Amino acid sequence: MKIAVFGAGGLAKEILDIVVNLKFENIVFIDNKFYGFIWDYPIVNEKETYFLAKENYKFVIGIGDTKIRKKIKEKFSDIEYINLIHPFAVLGYKQREEVERKKGNVIFAGVKISNSVKVGNFGIYYYNSTVGHDCIIEDFVTICPGANISGNVKVCEGAFIGANACVLQGDLANKKIIGRNSVVGAGAVVTKNVAENIMVKGIPAK
Repeated sequence: MKIAVFGAGGLAKEILDIVVNLKFENIVFIDNKFYGFIWDYPIVNEKETYFLAKENYKFVIGIGDTKIRKKIKEKFSDIEYINLIHPFAVLGYKQREEVERKKGNVIFAGVKISNSVKVGNFGIYYYNSTVGHDCIIEDFVTICPGANISGNVKVCEGAFIGANACVLQGDLANKKIIGRNSVVGAGAVVTKNVAENIMVKGIPAK
């Protein structure tokens, strides 16, 4: 199997742990700022992307900045993006099938996603984060290490949940909402809906 990872920074290096565990044999990083190698794996310029696609490489975006992830997806919309799920992630009943219907998600070791969760595309689920039952996670969401999203929460497109943050439970008919492009600061405890395009922090988050 062949894979090309957009990016050569910290997230891309961490993604290497997943692709090695999944037994990818040919691994390449794509970046216009860095050059050389990450360990034994080459970094190539973005202009090589379509050559790699012709060589049957699959792609994933290993860049934490949501805006840049979106730009790469828009620029290279016609290549094959795949999901990466670490073998030590725990997915609830039928949840793997739900994830595999989408594309571009990266799910690290220690992640736990309960059942009846709807996921989007191009999400980043960092180490030891959790997503409770009946949540909706939209496209380009980032869930940082140790963050806990309780059941019946909707995390809208582009939202960022900081490390060790906690979003308390909603209910099935009235989900708690984390608004589009909002940021929940590290360690925050969210007790009510979060509007779009704002940052909240603290306990309770505000």
